[in-house]
Amino acid sequence: MQTLTVDISGSKALFEIETQGRIEQYKIGASDSFNIDSLNIQIAELEQDYDLNGYSLGIAVPGLVQDKQLVTCKSLPGLNGLSAGQLVTRAKQIIIANDSDAAMQALLEPKQQCELLVMCDTGIGMSIAINGKPFTGAAGIAGELGHCRVMTESGEFNLERLASGESIVARNLSSSADLYRAGSYLGMGLAWAVNLFNPSRVYLAGSMMNNLDYYKGCVDTLKQMALRAPLASAKINRVDDRETIVCRGLKVMLTS
Repeated sequence: MQTLTVDISGSKALFEIETQGRIEQYKIGASDSFNIDSLNIQIAELEQDYDLNGYSLGIAVPGLVQDKQLVTCKSLPGLNGLSAGQLVTRAKQIIIANDSDAAMQALLEPKQQCELLVMCDTGIGMSIAINGKPFTGAAGIAGELGHCRVMTESGEFNLERLASGESIVARNLSSSADLYRAGSYLGMGLAWAVNLFNPSRVYLAGSMMNNLDYYKGCVDTLKQMALRAPLASAKINRVDDRETIVCRGLKVMLTS
């Protein structure tokens, strides 16, 4: 089986090719000028280089995906509207998914009653699994944690503005105290999710979770603000293999 899985974030795109029993990776930068034409060019080059024909293609994007179409992506507006019909490809099977939802596919366990995955890179996303199956809500867009609003000493803001990687870069936050505070805001929002869903597993992933101050702020505040009973049921795990987890989840989706 030949597969090409693509994990597109606000700063890079990782292409993972599996063919003839081997797996290879190719990474490029993805600025806000990266668009559907850019993606088609990269796919065509890889199809040519690796002789991909009639294969399975999975693409994960950091935005609102509904009915396998990217409705909106703040960090990569050139990809807005992306759907299978706009891809010029030799693939016979195409999946387009939100990156958090794809990553959850690599983590979920059928024996767990409820699992939450929070990803914080350029933006903030959350995926939910119930009894080993993704829960996406009535319109397929459940988990928009980044739009949760929290109260700060300066007023009320959504988590994207307070705790996302993009916000941290834009505000030039670099001190331990500032990064801890940013992580604590995410912990506030996550406490609501823990109280609501009573999960057995909480997975924390994304580039921001690699920052110890940010991670500690998130976990400390979660433990302070979540109700004791639902928090006692939850095991908190930091996901260390963020580099490949989305591509692994896309492969699960392509074969299920």
